[in-house]
Amino acid sequence: MIHLHNLEKTYSEDGEVTKALRGISFDIKKGEFVAIMGPSGSGKSTLLHLLSFLDRPTGGTYVFNNKNVTTLTDFEMAHIRNAEMGFIFQSFNLLSRFSVFENVAMPLMYSPHVSVTHRKKLVERAVASVGLEEKLYSEAGKLSGGQKQRVAIARALVNDPDVIFADEPTGNLDSVSGAQVMGILHQLHENGRTVILVTHETYTAQFADRLIHIKDGLLESDEPIKKSRKTKEEFFK
Repeated sequence: MIHLHNLEKTYSEDGEVTKALRGISFDIKKGEFVAIMGPSGSGKSTLLHLLSFLDRPTGGTYVFNNKNVTTLTDFEMAHIRNAEMGFIFQSFNLLSRFSVFENVAMPLMYSPHVSVTHRKKLVERAVASVGLEEKLYSEAGKLSGGQKQRVAIARALVNDPDVIFADEPTGNLDSVSGAQVMGILHQLHENGRTVILVTHETYTAQFADRLIHIKDGLLESDEPIKKSRKTKEEFFK
C-alpha cells in the first residue's frame, strides 16, 4: 500500500534550512497496524503529514496504492485524501455547534455522487460502529472527550477509507476513554483495516503489530512488536 524510498522534507525560512526528514525508507502493507514513535522534534509528525497527503516531500519517492505522489496534482491529492484516507486527531477537530450527524457527514459533502438517503445510512452505520447511536443528533461540543474522539473515528470511517491515520488519538483522554478508543482501533485492524498511529505512549503503541522509531529525521528502528495476550487484557481492565 505504501512505499517510501529516501523520503526527505526540508523547510526553509528566513534563509535558515531545517531538514525534518533525512532519507526515510520503508513499506507498509495493506492491513498492517503500524505505530510511529520518536522524541519531540524527531520528525514523526512531519512523516505523518507526508504519508497522509497533508504536505509534500522535498525529495525521495512516495508511492501510495501504486500512485507516485510526486506526479499528483493538488486536486488529485485532495481527492485521494478524501476518498481513500481517514483521519483521527488528538484535538478531535470537530465543529462544536454541529451535531454528531453533521460532523460525521462532513467527508461525504465532497462526494456529490452519494445521495442524501445513502449519506444518512453511511453516517448512521459509522456512528453505530463506535457505539454512539443515542448521540446521533447531540451537539458535538457537549460530549465528553472520549465521546468526541469516537465521533472523530466515525467521521474517519464514513467514506470506508483504505487507511486510517491516527495522530496521538489518546493524548487528550483519560485512561478509560483512551482504552475505549484503542479498543475501537484494534477492532478495526482485526477487521482488516490499515491503521497508522503516531503516539508517544508506549502502552498505546503496544496495540500495533510493528513499531517504527524516528530520531533526528532518520529511521532509527523498524521492528515487529512482541506482546502477549496479557498486554491487551491488562489495558482493557
